[in-house]
Amino acid sequence: MSKKLKNAIIFGIFIIILFISTLTSAFNAKDLWSFSSGIGSEFEGLLFTDPADIKDLTIQKSIEKDNGEDIIKYNIEFNYEGAQSSLRIIGTPIRHVFFDGDVTANHSEVTLKGDYDKINEKLFNEKLSLKEYYKKNENYDFLAKSQIKIPLEEREDPYSFSLYYMPRDLVYKNKKTLASTSVFITNARIDKFTNSQKLGENKNIAFSESGFYINAQEIKDDMALSKISLLNNLTNIIFIASVIAVLVLIVLNKKSLSKLFIPLFMLIILTFYRFLGMGSSTLAILILFPILSFISTCLAKLMAKDTMKLTKKDLKQNLAYTIIFFIVLLIIVVIPRAI
Repeated sequence: MSKKLKNAIIFGIFIIILFISTLTSAFNAKDLWSFSSGIGSEFEGLLFTDPADIKDLTIQKSIEKDNGEDIIKYNIEFNYEGAQSSLRIIGTPIRHVFFDGDVTANHSEVTLKGDYDKINEKLFNEKLSLKEYYKKNENYDFLAKSQIKIPLEEREDPYSFSLYYMPRDLVYKNKKTLASTSVFITNARIDKFTNSQKLGENKNIAFSESGFYINAQEIKDDMALSKISLLNNLTNIIFIASVIAVLVLIVLNKKSLSKLFIPLFMLIILTFYRFLGMGSSTLAILILFPILSFISTCLAKLMAKDTMKLTKKDLKQNLAYTIIFFIVLLIIVVIPRAI
């Protein structure tokens, strides 16, 4: 077997080992991208039993602060002209809802039935600008749930109340909030929807789907997103360049250049998972990365040799390379993550 073929096979084995490692839970897109947990995963809005009897529906949206966090407030007002009916509040308000007059709300948690999947499909395939980031999470669809039911009857005074919701945040590496989304839906015609917040670079989305009027808002941290995009592009370039460099060294087959296999293999390990859009857990960095590093240095040593044997000296050197690699990981990854 020629040395070039031997080295090509060894490099192929190295890449296969990296792919096999992705089957573990230590490497996952969730380690990069996640949603804020809890009620922010639900639609917000109003579901009327008789939407045709709703008149002059006006909604004013604003953002308020609660313990340093943004919460969404909807001031809602409408007239009802019809027989006795009801309204369900979609989603879970984070504050008590106060109704005027003698309105008494009923509390019962239900999962609403309807074409909510079509709304989600349109949101995450067409409307939201960061849809590809949201879809990196397994359960990215908004849920249609309700806990509050309100009886309605015709009267002179309009119904008026406020709803408070928590937005859903897209979080990077469990620390940095990159975007906040909220989706208000109703099956009654909205006469006036206003948003007191200055949107700037953010996105306000309004459309109709399956008998619902949808108003979604996406507030983004464009500077942070740009930095992440730049980092991803740089990582991809380093990974591709490292792979090409290894292939070039295999073709050149020069002993004087064989020492470059080890640092190139290290670079491939560092960039491989990000190239696939995956993050690395702390467990992976502390345990799996050193193991992969030791395996890669052994394979790189074999590529530099004319035989398929490693000496005790080679193994000691590989262990030293692994320790250095581990220290670098602690400095550039683990310590910054812990801060």
